[in-house]
Amino acid sequence: MHCTDWTLMVLVWTRCIGIAYFEETIYRDPMSSVTFYCHPSQTSVQYIWKLVQPQKTEILFTTHANLTSDKYYFLESRYRSWDLVLKTVMKRHAGTYLCQEFVRTGIVTLENYTLVVNGPPELSPNIPWLNTVPVIEGNTAELRCDVTGSPPPSISWFAMEDGQIRSIHIEGHILQIRNITRACGTKYVCIAENRLSTKPLLNMTFDLDVQFPAQILLYDANSPRRDVTSAILNRKLGMEVILRCDVMMYPEVTINWKIRNLKNSQLRKIASYIPGVGISEHDRRKTVYTFKFQVIPNKKVTIFDVIFRTDKEETFSEYVCETEGQQFPSTQKSIKIEKLP
Repeated sequence: MHCTDWTLMVLVWTRCIGIAYFEETIYRDPMSSVTFYCHPSQTSVQYIWKLVQPQKTEILFTTHANLTSDKYYFLESRYRSWDLVLKTVMKRHAGTYLCQEFVRTGIVTLENYTLVVNGPPELSPNIPWLNTVPVIEGNTAELRCDVTGSPPPSISWFAMEDGQIRSIHIEGHILQIRNITRACGTKYVCIAENRLSTKPLLNMTFDLDVQFPAQILLYDANSPRRDVTSAILNRKLGMEVILRCDVMMYPEVTINWKIRNLKNSQLRKIASYIPGVGISEHDRRKTVYTFKFQVIPNKKVTIFDVIFRTDKEETFSEYVCETEGQQFPSTQKSIKIEKLP
């Protein structure tokens, strides 16, 4: 028996009438042939060959008639047999073949064959080849390569790094990544292959979107030191200040600039950066503050600047950069601008 001619046989016993038949699973390559054997009893007056497929059931032959228009089927009825021959196997021929006879108690199945037509790997129904998988940092991601094929395909996993694909030396339908970090946020590719595969090989791509809460760096971008640890900046009257709120996060959230008066602690919002919209200014005194933003997608960073000159007393205040979103709790950092004598 060739490696392509696999057969799985299961004996089924029909208790009510005491007739046994085999259930066989037969594997064939396209363009090969197959014979389904059947030996009806001599007392039966009528028997049939039937093809059962997911979308339809078709009677191919009866004792007295050929009902199929498929030229690749024919009957071999020598030596008291009633065998169905399929001389050229094609993908459309996959299904269950039943040899049945009519008796007084009803229809009896004599033989039951399931024909599996070998072929290259295929995606399971309704499965896209490109998938976006959101996962929160610290959790586990499970990527499932939903492909089928006969013979069963071997599946290998790869990761994208700097535009290049590299093997991660894992095989199988499922790739599980535990304790996800943002460094894992890349594309993963599964490639399925069997002996009937053709180039390019079937693959599925998973874009792993690692979500994490905001981390804020707050500093004066106009200062040579750009000290991100200082909570107080001393500035002379008339100096230009560029307070930079450097936010690393995913997904993007709204970022607010607020000012707290150092004398009465009153807090008011002066501007917001809204993803996909831009800057919304809330302070009507536009001659005091100007705003700029920059988004760096590959680093998951948004920069939101407030720019002003310390030529008015109100500019010596506490400045608060605050994030607000639905996925994670709000985060904020503040910095005070105090006047040098």
